[in-house]
Amino acid sequence: MKKTKMLGRLKRMAGWVQQPVDKNMPGEKTVIMKGKVTAKVLNARSDSGLDSEVIGKLKKNDLVEIVTILEDWYEIQFNESFAFASAKFISPLIKSGLVKAKLLNVRSLPNKNSDIIGKLKKDKKIIVVDELDGWLRIKYKESFGYVSAKYIDLKAKKNGKNYLYANEELQKLPLEPEKKLEVVGGRIQKIVRQTYNKYGNLLQALSKQLGIDVASAIAVIAVESGGKGFDDEKVIIRFENHLFYRYWGKENEKVFKEHFKYGSGKKWLGHKFRDDPKGEWANFHGDQEKEHEVLAFARKLDNELALKSISMGLPQILGSNSKIIGYDSIIEMYENFNKDIRFHIFGLFDFLSPRMIKFLKNQEFVNFAKYYNGAGQARRYGKFLQDYYEAFPKNVV
Repeated sequence: MKKTKMLGRLKRMAGWVQQPVDKNMPGEKTVIMKGKVTAKVLNARSDSGLDSEVIGKLKKNDLVEIVTILEDWYEIQFNESFAFASAKFISPLIKSGLVKAKLLNVRSLPNKNSDIIGKLKKDKKIIVVDELDGWLRIKYKESFGYVSAKYIDLKAKKNGKNYLYANEELQKLPLEPEKKLEVVGGRIQKIVRQTYNKYGNLLQALSKQLGIDVASAIAVIAVESGGKGFDDEKVIIRFENHLFYRYWGKENEKVFKEHFKYGSGKKWLGHKFRDDPKGEWANFHGDQEKEHEVLAFARKLDNELALKSISMGLPQILGSNSKIIGYDSIIEMYENFNKDIRFHIFGLFDFLSPRMIKFLKNQEFVNFAKYYNGAGQARRYGKFLQDYYEAFPKNVV
């Protein structure tokens, strides 16, 4: 479930919160969830409007406790009272998980002696809004309840399975197939055969789980990275200037424009960089050493937002999709992608949505590319995928 949908449900519930929370004093407002400040400095105001009085300041990465969800504002606990802050600059710390126990008690407070207000069956999906001392505060019916954290899988997918990168059995599976293909033919034929020879055993196993032709998975990898995940022992990346502007540059426009450029129309084109504000602009795409130099520079400006702005590895998954493939942070994803090529492959298969899987099953590559690469480049990438798919031998089982 997407975070926006979770927020919608929580917003509808906000006026119904009557469940007591032991850390709040009687008569106080109940904490709905926690959030993290994303702006460098965020005003805390007396009311929900830009014309209201500024009564304090919050800094980036400050944790806040949210008591009311409004249209564009959150009411938060602030200095033993309450204040309002722009929802645009607070990222709610919401997780989802699956029940692991056969039957799990939902309690009124985070302790075993509190009242049981309900029960959850195994594999029931829950929304987690807070964590404290071995307990999880969850959305329950029109209010909130508490469940023991040890019976909840927070890295679970909708189908109840763990994310692939956390599957120890898959991590032990050999990458290479027992029987390799002869590397012959033109450039595309050689790339798909080499890719299969490197990773075919794991790709076959995962493709079989999804019911797709392994040639489709190989086509995606071959188109995105030429079947190569590392260069000089560093994960292959592409630093996207326009994304770094979206995440960081808007709030730091002067500094951004001194060092980064991108096209005014097709924003994924015309990327240039210079570390010296008075130096010459230089291209960097196509040169991994330069890509990593740009990333290193950007990480000094904002580590997480810089990593969020790159695509990486065999499948060239954007750092901004780290949570979709099961990581708690973009830093964890980047570190794993630098460790082992298996994490690249697991990332690809965890990233595939049911819709994308359907398109791969039917070899509808243009439609697949709309969701994987973006609508603006769908026909171009769809044609590439078709070419690489057709170049793979059809007698490989």
